[in-house]
Amino acid sequence: MSELFKETFAYAKINLALAINGLRADGYHDVQSVMQSISLYDVVRVGRTGNELICRCGALSGSQNLAYRAAEKFQQRIGERDGIKIEIEKNIPVEAGLAGGSSDAAAVLRLLNELYRFPLADQELRELAGSIGADVAFCLDGGTMWATGRGNILEELPPAPLMELVVAKPSTGVNTKEAYHCFDREGTPSSLEREVWAKALSGSNPVQIASLLTNDLEEISIRMVPEIGEIKRIMLHNGCYGALMSGSGSAVFGLAHGKESALAIARELKAQGYSQVWTASTGSMK
Repeated sequence: MSELFKETFAYAKINLALAINGLRADGYHDVQSVMQSISLYDVVRVGRTGNELICRCGALSGSQNLAYRAAEKFQQRIGERDGIKIEIEKNIPVEAGLAGGSSDAAAVLRLLNELYRFPLADQELRELAGSIGADVAFCLDGGTMWATGRGNILEELPPAPLMELVVAKPSTGVNTKEAYHCFDREGTPSSLEREVWAKALSGSNPVQIASLLTNDLEEISIRMVPEIGEIKRIMLHNGCYGALMSGSGSAVFGLAHGKESALAIARELKAQGYSQVWTASTGSMK
Protein backbone atom coordinates (compact mmCIF):
# COMPACT_ATOMS: atom_id res chain seq x y z
CA MET A 1 0.00 0.00 0.00
CA SER A 2 1.35 3.43 -0.87
CA GLU A 3 1.66 5.84 2.02
CA LEU A 4 -1.27 8.20 2.46
CA PHE A 5 -1.08 10.69 5.33
CA LYS A 6 -3.44 13.36 6.57
CA GLU A 7 -2.76 16.05 9.19
CA THR A 8 -4.92 18.17 11.49
CA PHE A 9 -4.77 20.32 14.60
CA ALA A 10 -6.01 18.87 17.89
CA TYR A 11 -7.29 21.75 20.02
CA ALA A 12 -7.19 21.94 23.81
CA LYS A 13 -10.28 22.56 25.90
CA ILE A 14 -10.99 24.42 29.10
CA ASN A 15 -13.86 24.02 31.55
CA LEU A 16 -15.48 27.41 32.07
CA ALA A 17 -17.46 25.66 34.79
CA LEU A 18 -17.40 22.21 36.37
CA ALA A 19 -19.88 20.95 38.95
CA ILE A 20 -19.81 17.44 40.39
CA ASN A 21 -23.35 16.24 41.04
CA GLY A 22 -22.37 13.00 42.77
CA LEU A 23 -20.89 9.51 42.45
CA ARG A 24 -22.57 7.06 40.07
CA ALA A 25 -23.15 3.34 40.62
CA ASP A 26 -20.57 2.56 37.89
CA GLY A 27 -17.83 4.42 39.78
CA TYR A 28 -17.85 7.48 37.53
CA HIS A 29 -19.24 10.87 38.53
CA ASP A 30 -22.26 12.73 37.24
CA VAL A 31 -21.08 16.18 36.25
CA GLN A 32 -22.28 19.36 34.63
CA SER A 33 -19.76 21.40 32.71
CA VAL A 34 -19.39 24.23 30.25
CA MET A 35 -16.64 23.07 27.90
CA GLN A 36 -14.83 25.37 25.51
CA SER A 37 -12.27 24.85 22.74
CA ILE A 38 -9.20 27.09 22.78
CA SER A 39 -6.53 27.82 20.19
CA LEU A 40 -3.69 25.91 21.89
CA TYR A 41 -3.18 22.77 19.80
CA ASP A 42 -1.19 19.62 19.07
CA VAL A 43 -0.43 18.61 15.49
CA VAL A 44 -1.64 15.10 14.62
CA ARG A 45 -0.58 13.23 11.48
CA VAL A 46 -2.04 9.85 10.56
CA GLY A 47 -1.18 7.55 7.67
CA ARG A 48 -2.20 4.15 6.35
CA THR A 49 1.15 2.46 5.88
CA GLY A 50 3.06 -0.67 6.84
CA ASN A 51 1.45 -3.61 8.62
CA GLU A 52 1.27 -2.54 12.27
CA LEU A 53 -0.18 0.21 14.47
CA ILE A 54 2.49 2.70 15.53
CA CYS A 55 2.04 5.83 17.66
CA ARG A 56 4.98 8.23 17.94
CA CYS A 57 4.62 10.99 20.51
CA GLY A 58 7.99 11.44 22.20
CA ALA A 59 7.92 10.09 25.76
CA LEU A 60 4.21 9.35 25.30
CA SER A 61 4.73 6.96 22.37
CA GLY A 62 3.25 3.49 22.27
CA SER A 63 0.11 1.54 23.08
CA GLN A 64 -0.73 3.45 26.29
CA ASN A 65 -1.34 6.65 24.34
CA LEU A 66 -5.06 7.41 24.00
CA ALA A 67 -4.52 8.11 20.29
CA TYR A 68 -3.23 4.54 19.83
CA ARG A 69 -6.29 3.16 21.62
CA ALA A 70 -8.55 5.32 19.45
CA ALA A 71 -7.00 3.90 16.27
CA GLU A 72 -7.29 0.37 17.66
CA LYS A 73 -10.99 0.83 18.47
CA PHE A 74 -11.67 2.44 15.09
CA GLN A 75 -10.18 -0.53 13.24
CA GLN A 76 -12.10 -2.98 15.40
CA ARG A 77 -15.32 -1.11 14.63
CA ILE A 78 -14.83 -1.19 10.85
CA GLY A 79 -13.21 -4.64 10.71
CA GLU A 80 -9.82 -3.59 9.31
CA ARG A 81 -6.34 -4.58 10.52
CA ASP A 82 -3.90 -2.90 8.11
CA GLY A 83 -1.01 -0.68 9.20
CA ILE A 84 -1.49 2.77 10.72
CA LYS A 85 1.18 5.28 11.68
CA ILE A 86 0.35 8.14 14.08
CA GLU A 87 2.72 11.06 14.68
CA ILE A 88 1.89 13.69 17.31
CA GLU A 89 3.67 16.98 17.86
CA LYS A 90 2.80 17.88 21.46
CA ASN A 91 2.13 21.44 22.60
CA ILE A 92 -0.72 20.78 25.04
CA PRO A 93 0.76 19.73 28.41
CA VAL A 94 -0.22 16.46 30.11
CA GLU A 95 -1.95 16.20 33.51
CA ALA A 96 -3.22 19.73 32.94
CA GLY A 97 -7.01 19.42 32.60
CA LEU A 98 -6.76 20.63 28.98
CA ALA A 99 -7.75 17.33 27.30
CA GLY A 100 -4.54 17.05 25.29
CA GLY A 101 -4.67 13.27 25.06
CA SER A 102 -8.39 13.27 24.39
CA SER A 103 -8.01 15.86 21.65
CA ASP A 104 -5.29 13.77 19.98
CA ALA A 105 -7.54 10.70 20.12
CA ALA A 106 -10.44 12.65 18.59
CA ALA A 107 -8.17 13.93 15.82
CA VAL A 108 -7.07 10.38 15.04
CA LEU A 109 -10.72 9.28 14.76
CA ARG A 110 -11.53 12.15 12.39
CA LEU A 111 -8.49 11.47 10.20
CA LEU A 112 -8.99 7.71 10.07
CA ASN A 113 -12.62 8.13 9.09
CA GLU A 114 -11.44 10.33 6.24
CA LEU A 115 -8.61 7.98 5.24
CA TYR A 116 -11.00 5.02 5.12
CA ARG A 117 -13.52 7.06 3.10
CA PHE A 118 -16.04 7.72 5.88
CA PRO A 119 -17.26 4.25 6.92
CA LEU A 120 -18.71 5.75 10.13
CA ALA A 121 -21.52 8.32 10.13
CA ASP A 122 -21.15 11.32 12.43
CA GLN A 123 -23.27 9.78 15.19
CA GLU A 124 -21.34 6.49 15.06
CA LEU A 125 -18.09 8.41 15.33
CA ARG A 126 -19.42 10.32 18.35
CA GLU A 127 -20.48 7.08 20.05
CA LEU A 128 -17.04 5.57 19.41
CA ALA A 129 -15.37 8.69 20.79
CA GLY A 130 -17.54 8.55 23.92
CA SER A 131 -16.52 4.93 24.52
CA ILE A 132 -12.85 5.97 24.57
CA GLY A 133 -13.28 8.87 26.98
CA ALA A 134 -15.74 11.60 27.95
CA ASP A 135 -13.48 14.42 26.75
CA VAL A 136 -12.82 12.61 23.45
CA ALA A 137 -16.50 13.02 22.59
CA PHE A 138 -16.28 16.78 23.16
CA CYS A 139 -13.00 17.17 21.27
CA LEU A 140 -14.45 15.49 18.19
CA ASP A 141 -16.53 18.60 17.42
CA GLY A 142 -15.33 21.20 19.92
CA GLY A 143 -16.91 24.63 20.24
CA THR A 144 -18.96 25.56 23.31
CA MET A 145 -20.87 22.67 24.87
CA TRP A 146 -23.03 21.86 27.87
CA ALA A 147 -21.78 18.50 29.14
CA THR A 148 -23.67 16.17 31.49
CA GLY A 149 -23.59 12.51 32.49
CA ARG A 150 -19.92 11.48 32.73
CA GLY A 151 -19.22 14.54 30.60
CA ASN A 152 -20.08 12.59 27.46
CA ILE A 153 -23.65 13.84 26.93
CA LEU A 154 -23.16 17.01 24.92
CA GLU A 155 -25.53 19.76 23.88
CA GLU A 156 -24.61 22.94 22.07
CA LEU A 157 -24.56 26.24 23.93
CA PRO A 158 -24.40 29.69 22.35
CA PRO A 159 -20.80 30.05 21.12
CA ALA A 160 -18.53 31.84 23.54
CA PRO A 161 -17.36 35.29 22.42
CA LEU A 162 -13.78 35.69 21.30
CA MET A 163 -11.84 36.01 24.54
CA GLU A 164 -8.08 36.32 24.92
CA LEU A 165 -6.61 33.93 27.46
CA VAL A 166 -3.41 33.30 29.34
CA VAL A 167 -2.85 29.66 30.29
CA ALA A 168 -0.23 28.40 32.73
CA LYS A 169 0.63 25.01 34.20
CA PRO A 170 2.75 24.32 37.28
CA SER A 171 5.65 21.90 36.96
CA THR A 172 3.53 19.31 38.81
CA GLY A 173 0.39 17.80 37.30
CA VAL A 174 -2.75 16.55 39.03
CA ASN A 175 -3.86 12.94 38.81
CA THR A 176 -7.54 13.07 37.84
CA LYS A 177 -8.54 9.88 39.67
CA GLU A 178 -6.85 11.04 42.86
CA ALA A 179 -8.55 14.44 42.68
CA TYR A 180 -11.99 12.83 42.32
CA HIS A 181 -11.27 10.38 45.16
CA CYS A 182 -10.38 13.32 47.40
CA PHE A 183 -13.58 15.08 46.38
CA ASP A 184 -15.61 11.99 47.29
CA ARG A 185 -14.11 12.12 50.79
CA GLU A 186 -14.16 15.87 51.38
CA GLY A 187 -16.16 17.72 48.71
CA THR A 188 -19.75 18.87 48.50
CA PRO A 189 -21.71 18.09 45.30
CA SER A 190 -23.19 21.07 43.45
CA SER A 191 -24.96 21.95 40.21
CA LEU A 192 -24.92 24.55 37.43
CA GLU A 193 -27.78 26.39 35.74
CA ARG A 194 -27.70 25.95 31.99
CA GLU A 195 -30.02 28.90 31.31
CA VAL A 196 -27.75 31.26 33.26
CA TRP A 197 -24.75 30.14 31.22
CA ALA A 198 -26.64 30.36 27.91
CA LYS A 199 -27.64 33.94 28.71
CA ALA A 200 -24.09 34.94 29.71
CA LEU A 201 -22.56 33.43 26.58
CA SER A 202 -25.18 35.08 24.37
CA GLY A 203 -24.43 38.41 26.03
CA SER A 204 -20.78 38.17 24.97
CA ASN A 205 -19.71 39.99 28.15
CA PRO A 206 -16.44 38.59 29.54
CA VAL A 207 -17.10 40.25 32.91
CA GLN A 208 -20.39 38.35 33.26
CA ILE A 209 -18.76 35.12 32.09
CA ALA A 210 -15.91 35.62 34.57
CA SER A 211 -18.41 36.00 37.40
CA LEU A 212 -19.73 32.49 36.66
CA LEU A 213 -16.40 30.65 36.57
CA THR A 214 -16.49 27.76 39.04
CA ASN A 215 -14.79 24.40 39.51
CA ASP A 216 -15.65 21.94 42.28
CA LEU A 217 -12.21 20.33 42.04
CA GLU A 218 -10.19 23.52 42.32
CA GLU A 219 -9.90 23.73 46.11
CA ILE A 220 -8.84 20.08 46.41
CA SER A 221 -6.33 20.34 43.56
CA ILE A 222 -4.82 23.51 45.10
CA ARG A 223 -4.19 21.53 48.28
CA MET A 224 -2.45 18.87 46.18
CA VAL A 225 -0.49 21.42 44.07
CA PRO A 226 -0.34 24.83 45.84
CA GLU A 227 1.18 26.48 42.74
CA ILE A 228 -2.28 26.33 41.15
CA GLY A 229 -3.50 28.89 43.68
CA GLU A 230 -0.41 31.04 43.22
CA ILE A 231 -0.83 31.13 39.42
CA LYS A 232 -4.47 32.10 39.85
CA ARG A 233 -3.48 34.87 42.29
CA ILE A 234 -0.91 36.28 39.82
CA MET A 235 -3.44 36.28 36.98
CA LEU A 236 -6.08 38.09 39.01
CA HIS A 237 -3.56 40.54 40.52
CA ASN A 238 -2.40 41.47 37.00
CA GLY A 239 -5.86 42.29 35.71
CA CYS A 240 -7.63 39.16 34.45
CA TYR A 241 -11.44 39.40 34.53
CA GLY A 242 -11.38 35.99 36.16
CA ALA A 243 -9.17 32.92 36.45
CA LEU A 244 -9.93 29.25 37.04
CA MET A 245 -8.27 25.87 37.10
CA SER A 246 -9.40 23.76 34.14
CA GLY A 247 -10.80 20.28 34.78
CA SER A 248 -8.87 18.52 37.53
CA GLY A 249 -5.85 20.73 36.80
CA SER A 250 -3.17 21.60 37.12
CA ALA A 251 -3.43 24.21 34.33
CA VAL A 252 -5.07 27.55 35.10
CA PHE A 253 -6.57 29.94 32.55
CA GLY A 254 -7.24 33.64 32.92
CA LEU A 255 -9.66 35.79 30.92
CA ALA A 256 -7.51 38.72 29.85
CA HIS A 257 -8.64 42.23 28.80
CA GLY A 258 -7.14 41.71 25.36
CA LYS A 259 -4.18 40.24 23.52
CA GLU A 260 -1.63 42.71 24.87
CA SER A 261 -2.85 42.14 28.41
CA ALA A 262 -2.59 38.35 27.94
CA LEU A 263 0.97 38.70 26.64
CA ALA A 264 1.93 40.97 29.56
CA ILE A 265 0.52 38.53 32.13
CA ALA A 266 2.31 35.66 30.40
CA ARG A 267 5.60 37.57 30.71
CA GLU A 268 4.93 38.21 34.41
CA LEU A 269 4.25 34.52 35.04
CA LYS A 270 7.47 33.56 33.28
CA ALA A 271 9.37 36.18 35.29
CA GLN A 272 8.05 34.53 38.45
CA GLY A 273 9.46 31.17 37.42
CA TYR A 274 6.62 29.48 35.55
CA SER A 275 7.96 28.06 32.31
CA GLN A 276 4.81 26.45 30.89
CA VAL A 277 2.83 29.52 29.86
CA TRP A 278 0.81 30.21 26.73
CA THR A 279 -1.54 32.80 25.31
CA ALA A 280 -4.61 31.54 23.50
CA SER A 281 -8.17 32.47 22.59
CA THR A 282 -11.61 30.89 22.58
CA GLY A 283 -13.29 29.80 19.37
CA SER A 284 -15.08 26.97 17.55
CA MET A 285 -11.75 25.63 16.20
CA LYS A 286 -13.45 23.73 13.37
